[in-house]
Amino acid sequence: MRKIAIVANPQSGKDIRRITSKASVFSNEEKVNIVERMLSVFNFFGVDEIYFLRDSFGIVERASKKFKLTKCKLIPILIAYTFEESDTENSARFLNGLVDIAIVVGGDGTSRAFVKGLNLENPIPVLPLSTGTNNAFPIMMESTTAALAVISYLLLKDKCNDLLKREKILEIQYNNKLDFALVDAVFSKEQFIASKAILHPEDIIAVFTTTSQLKNIGLSTIPAPFYPSKRIDPFGSFAILGEGKTAFVPIAPGKIEEIHIKKAGFLEENKPYRFNFDRGTVALDGERKIEIFSETEFHIKLNTKGPLVLDVEKALDCAIKEHLFVK
Repeated sequence: MRKIAIVANPQSGKDIRRITSKASVFSNEEKVNIVERMLSVFNFFGVDEIYFLRDSFGIVERASKKFKLTKCKLIPILIAYTFEESDTENSARFLNGLVDIAIVVGGDGTSRAFVKGLNLENPIPVLPLSTGTNNAFPIMMESTTAALAVISYLLLKDKCNDLLKREKILEIQYNNKLDFALVDAVFSKEQFIASKAILHPEDIIAVFTTTSQLKNIGLSTIPAPFYPSKRIDPFGSFAILGEGKTAFVPIAPGKIEEIHIKKAGFLEENKPYRFNFDRGTVALDGERKIEIFSETEFHIKLNTKGPLVLDVEKALDCAIKEHLFVK
């Protein structure tokens, strides 16, 4: 029996960066359309069960009303709903070991919340589909094609190798607490979480990343001109800002900034970087999450055993090789 899950975030692609930069807006109606196109593919190929996370807009329910499912059973994820970010995390806990793969529709923050609830010792595979701001982790792809890749994985995972790839994470330890990021951890002078996004580049103190490439958008690009790191590399990057070398990087959609870097380098696996931070906030994957009011020692460690993500290109190549879409 083939089982999948759809977790869609109605809040992704709507934060304050639509005002402070040229970021695109993903309306909830467009997210409904994205999910509707996936449902049509899953119904065509007869996926048995589709679990979904309820949300304040009703994205999946609305999509299922627009496209009548005849071969698939739609099942709500059974958690204590708050219609906040914790629902995404708790949905992953519910789905652990239950489904073959989960499709997460959102941005970097949505993917982070979902992965936070996974059992990373034996995680269910994820296909993160982009509807956010920076989208360094999710992929930007037409949902019809993404759904075909999911079908390819479901039907051919025992025939084709390497359809899944392990992603990196950053483990952030401080004050006997542990948190993590999929893309970047950014230390800022801004005092409170407030609007979550870091708005003023002059307030940035340090950036630690799993991947740093100029082809991406966001604060994770800051180390890239000097110490670039790809998603497939077994290392990450970091930059401490201050008087020193100058780089021009795309810190937000349509926004290039001049950044001054005092120190930069690579983050090696299981070699924690010790960073002392006395006051401000720490943003994880684009959103301020941690407030610090006194001197605190942080240990930032790269871990290459993060979530399993579907390699869409390999899945579709495998489908062609195995004549999956030929009658």
